[in-house]
Amino acid sequence: MLSRTTSLPLPLGMGKRHRFQRHAVAVAAWIGTAMALILLIWLVFPGSAGQASHPAVSWDEPRFRMLPTAQDPGTDWQTVTLPDTWATRQLASRGVARYEIGFQLAPLDHTLRSQTWAVRLDRLSFQHRIWLNGHLIHTDLPGDEPTGRPLSYLAQFSPDLLQDGANRLDIEVLYGSLGGLSQPIMGPADDLTVGYTIQALLSQQLPLVINVVAAAFASFLIVIWLRRRSEVAMGALGLLCVVVSVRNCTYYIVHGPTLAADLSAWLYFTAQTSATVLLGWFAMAIAEKRHPLFVKVLWVVEIAFPLAAGLAAQRGYLAEIRAVLYPGLLLLMLPSLALLLQVHKRFSRWSAIGIVLGIAVSLVAGFHDYLRLVGSFSVNHTYWLPLASPITLASYGLVLMHRFVEATNQAEELNVQLEAKVDERTRELSAANAAKGHFLAAASHDLRQPVAAVGLLSGLLRDRLQGNPIHDMTLRLCDAVHAMEGLLNGLLDLSRLEAGAIKPHQQAIDLGAMLDRIQSHEQEAARTKGLRLRIHPTRAFAHSDPVLLEQMIRNLVGNALRYTSHGGVLVGVRRRQSHWLVQVWDTGRGIATEDQHRIFEDFVQLANPERNRAKGLGLGLAIVQRSARLLNIDVELQSRVGRGSCFSIRVPMAAAVTALQAAPVAVPRTRPLEDRHILVIDDDDTLRLALRERLREWGALVSTGSSLEELEELLQRVMSVDLLLTDHRLRDGDSLQAIDLAREHHPELPVVVITGDTAAEPLLTLQDIGAPVLHKPFQAEDLLSALLQSCQKTRPLT
Repeated sequence: MLSRTTSLPLPLGMGKRHRFQRHAVAVAAWIGTAMALILLIWLVFPGSAGQASHPAVSWDEPRFRMLPTAQDPGTDWQTVTLPDTWATRQLASRGVARYEIGFQLAPLDHTLRSQTWAVRLDRLSFQHRIWLNGHLIHTDLPGDEPTGRPLSYLAQFSPDLLQDGANRLDIEVLYGSLGGLSQPIMGPADDLTVGYTIQALLSQQLPLVINVVAAAFASFLIVIWLRRRSEVAMGALGLLCVVVSVRNCTYYIVHGPTLAADLSAWLYFTAQTSATVLLGWFAMAIAEKRHPLFVKVLWVVEIAFPLAAGLAAQRGYLAEIRAVLYPGLLLLMLPSLALLLQVHKRFSRWSAIGIVLGIAVSLVAGFHDYLRLVGSFSVNHTYWLPLASPITLASYGLVLMHRFVEATNQAEELNVQLEAKVDERTRELSAANAAKGHFLAAASHDLRQPVAAVGLLSGLLRDRLQGNPIHDMTLRLCDAVHAMEGLLNGLLDLSRLEAGAIKPHQQAIDLGAMLDRIQSHEQEAARTKGLRLRIHPTRAFAHSDPVLLEQMIRNLVGNALRYTSHGGVLVGVRRRQSHWLVQVWDTGRGIATEDQHRIFEDFVQLANPERNRAKGLGLGLAIVQRSARLLNIDVELQSRVGRGSCFSIRVPMAAAVTALQAAPVAVPRTRPLEDRHILVIDDDDTLRLALRERLREWGALVSTGSSLEELEELLQRVMSVDLLLTDHRLRDGDSLQAIDLAREHHPELPVVVITGDTAAEPLLTLQDIGAPVLHKPFQAEDLLSALLQSCQKTRPLT
């Protein structure tokens, strides 16, 4: 496990990039909330406060009356003061009303008469009609029901509609909420356009754009949460920001789908409720504190408040119930804000300032909007939350993204450290494996020398003591030596496979003939145990390496016979599309599922805890697995405990069958190397003696040496040489030097190399030596076969 104190080098610039990202996100959060506060302070003052009507216009005292509707009988004409807020005069904020506003106009000069005039109204329902001296100059009535909300308008008209002296402006408004009217501003359109544009930008277009951007950013947060469910705070904030932004956008989108006034107001209130509840979930998630009572309150509010508002809307009391429930939503925000105030300690100073500032802005904006709803503020005041909430929530999102980026950066740093640690461990393991390989190679070489000598001498002893009373003892000695040779040859096979010293020679293989050879070789072992070995006849030809494939199947069959106590073993071939499936079935004890991967490891024998050598050495299946990897074929295992096992080798079918068999070497029964002169070079005295006696037994003339220096003396003294038999590793060189030295005197001299090396480098060197190589220990028959094949190249046997 990687400790916390691990210090590893990071990629160049990573630390600087992390610090830059951290400060950039914190500053962005602080700037965003500061901008929200500045804009809100600016909006405290009406946009028209800095601009008045043209000096030629003087306004009279306006009159107002509510027009009768199905729900409201209306009112008589009454004098009001502009800006007029209905809720301040204890009137319903929803309804249809008409304003009559008289004004006196001084005579206009030719310049003013040639300009287009306009009337600017910063708070006018988007459902309205405007007349000037009885002429309709502007109308906007989307829908039949009163659903309007106050927005900014600039109505232009021709100065010909104006008359010197008394004039009258009639305005009809339809409000769904927040009824009222701001003070009109009249003058040339060019003088009013700039102020109106700024007012509309700050009070309408800017909040709309900010909310659209916030909704897009929130969607990104939601996507992150969906892909990474542990980011609960990010998901809650994303949902909260989407709800708030969509709700705010509907306030400024006038000419969209029209809904009934009560339904639209209920949806707006429901969105406000959901936003407050989501704020609570977000606060608990980011603070990593879950309060059961607060959770219950959130669920109650989410269900009960919209239900109560819906019932009130059916009875026409939605505005009143909203005024009652809205303080409850404000109170519900207090625990959420308290939780948010606690999390600033987990972030940097600038991020903490941004969080606290955002909370303050949200509180001020929420309190202001409540007072605006109940009529404590003039109609000139717009809602603040549509502008403050997306900026505040976006700043929280930036803080979360900052934390997410920091977590990602920490993960990258840990990955770098982990990779460095893995590289370090890999180098250590490689060094350990190399040391182990060198040790095994050296130990194997030193062990193979005497075993090879013992094998040759025990064979000589067996042959010379036939008919002697101690002949049985020599047979047991030969069996023991054969077991040692089997172990060393198994290790050699593994070493050659691991070193890549074996190159597959792909060709067409007669599987039927191969299985017959295996049956002939293993039949005696099956008969000895009372088992039945059956080979299903086949005419299949596969494409693979014949030596490796036969060794794999032979190992599987031998393994099956070794661990089967009753019944038998069946070997067959099945077709599977473009492959042959060579299967070995047995009726043995079976292999448990959890042990099936272990049996392919080196020296693993599940049913041989006493390490009885009669049950093998535990290398057969390891060789099968490595050979399969080399041939790029699959080995499959199916087994049931108590029922038996089935090993399958999947080999490609041969595209074209061409059976080529090498002619066997004729081995005479008596003195096969008669009159052959063989030079034997080996630095091990015992093995050199055993080789000399064995070769003389076969009728050869033998000259021996232990080094390249002695080989040089023999070559200068001896005139005729038929073959060089040399060890690969000599005291003063190797077999390559010995071959070069011998062929300087006898250019076509056949060579047979013997070696006890199992390390990768010598094995790869001997692979391309161009001469037969025998690996110690070897059978006397294998030695004789290699010598005869080499001698045939120069002088045929007689």
